[in-house]
Amino acid sequence: METVEPPVDARVERLNARLLELEVELQDLRGELERSERRVEAMKQIGRALGSTVELDPLLAEIVERTSELLEADRTTLFLVDRQKHELWSKVLQGDEVLEIRLPFGLGVVGWVAEQGEPQNIKDAYTDDRFNAAVDLKSGYRTRSILAWPIRAPHDSAIIGVIQVLNKRRGAFTRDDERLLEAIASEIGVALEVATLFAENAERTRALVRTQSELSFLLETERAISQSASLDEMLASILATALETMQARSGAIYVLDAKSPRDSGIGYLTRAASGGARGKIFPRTIALEEESIVADVVRQKETRRGKGTMSGLLALPVRSDEGSVIGVFCLVHGDQELCFDAEEERSISAVTAQAGRAIDRDRRRRERERSERLATIGRMLAGVVHDLKTPMTLISGYSEMMAESKTKTERAQYARLIGRQIENVSSMTRGLLSFARGERTVLIRKVHIRAFMDEMREELQREFEGTPITLVVDVGYRGVARFDETKLRRVFHNIARNAREAMPDGGTFAVDVRQEEGNGLVFEFADTGPGVPPELRGALFEPFATAGKRRGTGLGLAMVKQIAEEHRGTVSYESGPGGTVFTVRLPLDASTGGTAEAAREQPEQLE
Repeated sequence: METVEPPVDARVERLNARLLELEVELQDLRGELERSERRVEAMKQIGRALGSTVELDPLLAEIVERTSELLEADRTTLFLVDRQKHELWSKVLQGDEVLEIRLPFGLGVVGWVAEQGEPQNIKDAYTDDRFNAAVDLKSGYRTRSILAWPIRAPHDSAIIGVIQVLNKRRGAFTRDDERLLEAIASEIGVALEVATLFAENAERTRALVRTQSELSFLLETERAISQSASLDEMLASILATALETMQARSGAIYVLDAKSPRDSGIGYLTRAASGGARGKIFPRTIALEEESIVADVVRQKETRRGKGTMSGLLALPVRSDEGSVIGVFCLVHGDQELCFDAEEERSISAVTAQAGRAIDRDRRRRERERSERLATIGRMLAGVVHDLKTPMTLISGYSEMMAESKTKTERAQYARLIGRQIENVSSMTRGLLSFARGERTVLIRKVHIRAFMDEMREELQREFEGTPITLVVDVGYRGVARFDETKLRRVFHNIARNAREAMPDGGTFAVDVRQEEGNGLVFEFADTGPGVPPELRGALFEPFATAGKRRGTGLGLAMVKQIAEEHRGTVSYESGPGGTVFTVRLPLDASTGGTAEAAREQPEQLE
């Protein structure tokens, strides 16, 4: 059978139609190729963005822009998870302002994806119950299609964010778009983890630098405090350190006047230290009733900042260890247009706390010294009264005996004895004052030991009168010596008084005088008391060392030691359960430290 060929025109027409189809297919392929190239380039740009920076904000902005371009969408939003608040947050640009938006888990499509961890491709947003149309109503934007994908951490697959793409420009989001967004979300997860680790490390580094700076600041301040001799010098050093470290323009430290009557609503702050760029000092006292930022800090007990032209002023309360406000620390920023930031304020607060402790310590030290001075004066006055008791008793006794005397000779003798006791009282007073002033003056005279010891026996009997104490005196040396007779009487009475107080139930007090080899004069005082308490044995001759004495002042033995040293002599003791022995060694001639022969030949003199 013979084949009939179609007309030439029909074949040409079919060929032209096929050519047109091929051209359309070619154009589609070219469009698809261009889109693929754009996607590849966008993926490259996303990859470059992920590798070029670890700072979170520019990284997220770059990712959002390239994702919209890659998926041919109107807009892309990247939400990050806030685990502590159980929220999603993102920064969006509205006009020229960057706003932070927050959504709770479970709210809207993005909240659902974050909570469930499943991606969503929604072709018509308004047909989905999870879609929150309130956002569109508020912004005026019309959402059509949504592609949302969870972002997971690479190390544990935990949800750390959600990327949401809105409104495909042509049609709906395809399976290819899903695969692209899944790849992008995976890269974002790695980038976010790296950026988070970098941010945490950077914050730790900044915190370390801040801590190092604060420690350096505190160390310099503590050094300034330790090297200062007075409160004013200390505060001036603290302020100078703060001005230099904080690069402040000027500053001042006000100290609350501890003597001002604040209970009545009136108090005063005295500027204890002040300074500026030129080191000028501006003394000033502020009443707490005055309207000023400094007075307001004390009244409100809170930090205050300046206003207007003084916006750079920072005034902090200076507190004591108990927390009460005792002053104000003021600094003015070096740049008038700037204020101290939170880190600088924290550093200044730490130094302010140091200043408060230093002021508090200085006040307590001053109060302690004042109390100690008053106590010292009281003990010394008690010592004077106590030491005067013996000569006053003797004067009283001699006065009674003189009144009963029938002859002029007896009355003259008692008058002489009274005069000697009055001289003793005067000498005691002068000696105590000299001891308090640290003066060392002795009146060296020739003394006949026998006569001196006879008088001391009589005085010591008066000392022990009315007590069950037996006095024993042994004078082994009866020659001549040179010493201050009045002061040596004080030695006898002070040691005897200690023995009397140590033996309230009775005992024996023995005095032995002898000449020692090497031409020394030895006075030995022994009692049968319980011995020196262990806690006093290392400080027995220190002023105010006393224990167990109802009226003890702790001055007696300290004065014994001083008197011995004034005579170029020594005092020592041995003590145990059977009693205590004090030994006073003096040269026979206290003016020269010489021999008995020298003592006989040396004229009387005053040293």
